[in-house]
Amino acid sequence: MNKGDILLLHGAFVGGWVFEKLRGELSRRGWKTHAPDLPFHGSAFANAAPHPDLHRQGLAEYRNFLTAEIERITQPSQPAPVVIGHSLGGLLAQQLAAQNLARAAVLLAPVAPWGTLPHTRWELETVYGLLKSGSLTHKAMAPDFNIAAAYSMDRIPAALQRDIFARMVPESGRVLFETLLWWLDWHAASHVSAHRVQVPLLVLGGSDDKVTPPSTCRAVARRYPGRAVFREIPELSHFIFGEPKEDEVIAMVADWLDEHAL
Repeated sequence: MNKGDILLLHGAFVGGWVFEKLRGELSRRGWKTHAPDLPFHGSAFANAAPHPDLHRQGLAEYRNFLTAEIERITQPSQPAPVVIGHSLGGLLAQQLAAQNLARAAVLLAPVAPWGTLPHTRWELETVYGLLKSGSLTHKAMAPDFNIAAAYSMDRIPAALQRDIFARMVPESGRVLFETLLWWLDWHAASHVSAHRVQVPLLVLGGSDDKVTPPSTCRAVARRYPGRAVFREIPELSHFIFGEPKEDEVIAMVADWLDEHAL
């Protein structure tokens, strides 16, 4: 049985490879999955200097790329795909849903849209660190192991942290500016017209997430009353993939899709 297409949207500094285990379970249940790498992401860009065009990429460029992917995988007689987004991908998933390009959306530890204030000390520390980095809009940012290990991969066994970090790639400073320093962005690139999102949404957040803590994930879900449900998973951090609770997340996502997205 072919239940339809699912487009999986990865977060910053990584690629579509993060969804390997989730794709296996969704495929087993009859979904056709697609996990493209955002421009200048993926294995070819790991352990390499940033592509010279990476810093020119903003949320609009990422979203245009994903819109083209949706057009490529969707036949005229087929419904729009489900979108599943992690972190930055969760923000992009909301924007695609607002463009009527998704029939349902799953937001895993999503970055919040424009206008959502930081809720915790860790979020403020991230903002402060970016402000100290100077202008972000004209450079790429390399991943930092110590930051990733402390804030994102803190629930992943130490033996796996280095393996995961070896697959990470530089990220567009412009995208980081548009998402994390949104109040300085006059173009409001991370804005989502919430009233245009008319599809069911599942928002999942981990109790131990320092990047997008439960309070932020709840704020995202509240933007879509009657359409979004929020579930907090104990002892889950931000990266999710490779964490001890990954299987629980996968089962929760697959079960919800079978109930709400068919």
